Amino acid sequence: MITRRANLLGRLSAAIFVAVSAGRPAPAQVTFDWATVGNPGNAADTLVMTKGAAPDNTTGYGAVGYTYRISKYDVTNAQYAQFLNAVDASGSNSLRLFNTKMADPSANPLGAAYTGGIDRNLAAASGAKYSVKAGQESFPAIWINWASGARFVNWLANGQGAGGTESGVYDMSAIPSNNSFATPPQRAAGATIFLPSENEYYKAAYYDPTKSGTGGYWQYGTRSDTAPASVAPPGSANAANIGAGTDGQSAGTLAATMATTGAAFSPSVNYLTAVGAYTSARSAYGLYDVEGLVYNWTEATRKSFGNQLPIYRGGSWRYNEGASGAAYRNVYSGAGATSYAWYGFRVASLPSAPPPVITIDVASGTQTQTQAGYATLSGTTPVFKTGAGTLVLDQANTLSGSTTVQGGVLRLANAAAQASSTLAVVAGGTAQVAPYLITGVGGLDLSGTGLVDVTNGGLVVAGGLAVGDLVDELIAGRNGGTWDGTSGITSSVTAAQVVNFEMRAVGWTDNGNGSLTVAYAAQGDTNLDWVVDILDVSNFVSSGKFGTAAPATWMDGDFNYDGVVDIQDVADFSATGLYGADAYNTAPGGVAAVPEPAGVTLLAALGAVGLVLRRRGRR
Repeated sequence: MITRRANLLGRLSAAIFVAVSAGRPAPAQVTFDWATVGNPGNAADTLVMTKGAAPDNTTGYGAVGYTYRISKYDVTNAQYAQFLNAVDASGSNSLRLFNTKMADPSANPLGAAYTGGIDRNLAAASGAKYSVKAGQESFPAIWINWASGARFVNWLANGQGAGGTESGVYDMSAIPSNNSFATPPQRAAGATIFLPSENEYYKAAYYDPTKSGTGGYWQYGTRSDTAPASVAPPGSANAANIGAGTDGQSAGTLAATMATTGAAFSPSVNYLTAVGAYTSARSAYGLYDVEGLVYNWTEATRKSFGNQLPIYRGGSWRYNEGASGAAYRNVYSGAGATSYAWYGFRVASLPSAPPPVITIDVASGTQTQTQAGYATLSGTTPVFKTGAGTLVLDQANTLSGSTTVQGGVLRLANAAAQASSTLAVVAGGTAQVAPYLITGVGGLDLSGTGLVDVTNGGLVVAGGLAVGDLVDELIAGRNGGTWDGTSGITSSVTAAQVVNFEMRAVGWTDNGNGSLTVAYAAQGDTNLDWVVDILDVSNFVSSGKFGTAAPATWMDGDFNYDGVVDIQDVADFSATGLYGADAYNTAPGGVAAVPEPAGVTLLAALGAVGLVLRRRGRR
């Protein structure tokens, strides 16, 4: 199942394309979901490029001395179709930006399997000749050669709309569109958007600043040194839309079994998936589909057959892991029009001028925000917390700019410390809620694989966080039940209690209007009020989800995040032993809750649920 984030990307891309095809004079700009790649000055990798039919056995990739951004997802059909309609309103295709194999299965020797998701209709209105096939808006654009990707970037740099394709970032004047072996031009000085350099791509895909405690490289872009599983989405944290087995080709990497079906390759099946469909599989910096879906072009070249040809990286749906991963480095076709169904691209960028930011560096120990020089934080300027120490936000701040935790701990110790600010936590950083505190944030972004520790408090996220993404982050923090995950949302208090076999977790509720609450909780506390009482029994029973396999939430009784309510949830509910007891999470000096009548009421209610299930089973 595709995450809501991926669905949102698809809906946004579709909306962009609909605006174009309707002939609106000012279509929305193509936008990207960026991953920020920090940690400048990292060392290069020592892995040797040994994969592929003709490995070059080079090494030393990934060192980048500056912070930059790269798109989390491959460029989609909807984004590329908007580009086509803008720069080729008549549909003449004079620059060969459109390949008929994007549209017509009959133009492909292997039919639908090699066919893209963009159609061309020369009878359509000017500026609306190109359209996306229904349901494929968020699929990656394929049959993309290096030159087409470079022209797309030039168009972005020139303001989109009627922006030019032949200059701006790459001088395309020396590359006729039918020259398959021309050497790609260099990036223009001062460019702020571009195809990624090889080092930029390699770092974003394989470097992890937290690996082994000091930083290092993974062999695969799923934060793993083991090849990803070839399975259908959403898969696991180490899965991809990548082929498995081999069809006996001499190179031994052309896959015989396709991830999305688990069956032998068939020319009548489209094996592409939406970008980001493998919801948990991403690089340390948040790139999706590195090892599957489509290969990505870079700016680098390598001499092959007497020509300097552009290098691609990553993996694809059509090949197995022998043609993927950090050790795979290959070239194809040059800057001309030739391409295949497994070539796509991403874009990278730099800000034109560094925006003003507030950096609060706590190298060690603990400082309050006042001690760090900020009695209050306000305004729209982004805040970056750096250093290995702890910064305590203990004031009612009015900051509306984002807050990013790049290292150490940011402790929220006031209910309004971050009420209007989106909190982003990247790898190596932790946001922590002070004990017994329920605090609010304007939004929450954990795409940088950071960690949120609610301790025995809670966090109210005002908006911008999809339910599916929240559950993904809880599963990461839960780490199989130990609650000691290194990313996602967890509770250090829960982790300590689980060791003593106490039934504790991190629960969540959907508050409506886009607001979500996530808090320390006992299984059975459906409404997160830190008391297990008759209201919780009522929520559990009245949801009617038990034994139905219907999608369920924590409030419905899904206490282990498997998406359904079953006998395991009943067992977890009963095992807490908290029904009829005082509040189980009361601050020192707090007022205890009034006990419920008798614990037998809980057992009776849950027993009734079990009886209903047994009756269903006899039908």
